[in-house]
Amino acid sequence: MSTVVILEFKCKDDTYEGLKSMMSDILSDTEAFEGCEALHAAADDNTKTVWLYEVWDKPESQQKYIAWRGERGDLKPLMAALREPLEMRTMDVLKF
Repeated sequence: MSTVVILEFKCKDDTYEGLKSMMSDILSDTEAFEGCEALHAAADDNTKTVWLYEVWDKPESQQKYIAWRGERGDLKPLMAALREPLEMRTMDVLKF
């Protein structure tokens, strides 16, 4: 069953543009990662917030992806850019 993951990055004022640039550089790797079925990003300049909407074939694929990002060292600069802890919501896709 597919899984939706929504990530909310609430940035510090001085890191917002850099985080958007970093996302632009690395999200093609996310889309190409095994198990990623869809990826969308959105940003709000007023609140300095970036959201990622990811669809994965199963939760384990997304967990493997996060571990890979951690091994590469990509997570530390992302987390350092935030003014609040990362919010992550994981949900099962409903079939109608």
